[in-house]
Amino acid sequence: MTRRGEQLRETLQAHGLRYSRPREVILTFFGERDRHVSAEELHLELKNRGENLSLSTVYLNLGVLKQAGRVREFSGVGGEAFYGSNVGPHHHLICTRCGTVVDLPEVLVSGMPLAELLKRQAEALLAWQVGEPDIGIKGLCPTCQNAEP
Repeated sequence: MTRRGEQLRETLQAHGLRYSRPREVILTFFGERDRHVSAEELHLELKNRGENLSLSTVYLNLGVLKQAGRVREFSGVGGEAFYGSNVGPHHHLICTRCGTVVDLPEVLVSGMPLAELLKRQAEALLAWQVGEPDIGIKGLCPTCQNAEP
């Protein structure tokens, strides 16, 4: 096994997961660079790379990796599920025209992360028990702003 494969095996075990080839392939894909893809886009990309994974295997493993905190799921412009490798605190800018997604670093309000502030407000004002807020800001990316309608 390569050193990279050994590192992935250790990472999976540290998160309570068994090693499997599909998990290695998916984590390697996300480890190449920060990106946002749907399960279908990931399946197609892996297929183009010669990987023989079914779409259901991709969905299953994305769910497991999400639960383990190795990928993050969020909603795109049309409500479809997208997955990203950046699992740290951040929000998303989503272009309503072309669907481009960009990570927006955590915003602080009086020294407190915006997501934490919103969570505390919802819990205090409405007595809800809130998980991690997922903030997606929709608008037009620079390319779409400069394109003709």
